[in-house]
Amino acid sequence: MNSGTEAGNLVAVVGAGPAGIYASKQLADAGVRVVLLNRDIKPGGLAEYGIYHDKHKMKEGLRKQFRQILANPAIHYFGNVTIGADGTLSLQDLRDLGCQAILVTVGAQGTKWLGLPGEDLQGV
Repeated sequence: MNSGTEAGNLVAVVGAGPAGIYASKQLADAGVRVVLLNRDIKPGGLAEYGIYHDKHKMKEGLRKQFRQILANPAIHYFGNVTIGADGTLSLQDLRDLGCQAILVTVGAQGTKWLGLPGEDLQGV
């Protein structure tokens, strides 16, 4: 990846679970401006809403890490935003806003399809 400090480097990250939050951190650390979009109002994904062993013990530590990452001025978080044909914004809207790349990190939520070209290809 080239240095993101050049004017105009903007990446949209769709999904603010652990993968989206940490991807946003890596991008911001590389000098890229990030718009982090999430369907839920709160970030965290299954780390916030899921059921797992020792959830209450782990949850506060994860929240602290997420808050530290989201405090980065290069990361702009927007919750309660749905991306897709029936959503608040479309992928084309994100391109029109100047995003050079769109990273989709929505997680594995069963058999839900995103409606993205190529998502039905073998190995995807």
